[in-house]
Amino acid sequence: MKRAGLLLVLAAVIVASACNNDPSKQPPKYRLEGSLGSVMELGYDEARVLVAPTDVSLLFVRIKPLGGFSEDGGVADPEMQGTSEDYPLRVGYRFDLEGLDGGRIDLTVLDGNGNQRGVASRTVQNDPRNVLPPIARGTLFFKEPLLPNAVVHGDFHITFENGVEAASGRTAFSTAFTARVQP
Repeated sequence: MKRAGLLLVLAAVIVASACNNDPSKQPPKYRLEGSLGSVMELGYDEARVLVAPTDVSLLFVRIKPLGGFSEDGGVADPEMQGTSEDYPLRVGYRFDLEGLDGGRIDLTVLDGNGNQRGVASRTVQNDPRNVLPPIARGTLFFKEPLLPNAVVHGDFHITFENGVEAASGRTAFSTAFTARVQP
């Protein structure tokens, strides 16, 4: 009887240990600040800057390994290798012919059609809240030129317009991010 009890305890310890080592359950390396974090997960593992001919995006990325352990604690399909990515926050800015000259970017500036040039969004698996409210106040700043493969530093601050959505009236910011410019 004692031996059966000991085996049961040992099995429970092994299962608990395996669940704690599941890479898909590891906490994010960094976290954005602001009141938006009280209603949405704002943890991320790396930041990237995407530069296109007419826009720039600062993308915060949460990397999740595939495979590992299933929700019930069993081993998932070993054929499932690689990673998936969630994007807890994307801060984008669309510019016209003026380009991006550096300096602090006002995310609330309107284009010639009256549309706001700055936008914030997110893409997180199993979370339908992808579109965030318009930005009431917000800036984005890169300390270095946005050259391919360069590591840049900067900061941003966003306050969303009031409304009925979960992010309404909330803030998101980073006083010091580090990001790699994608080639």
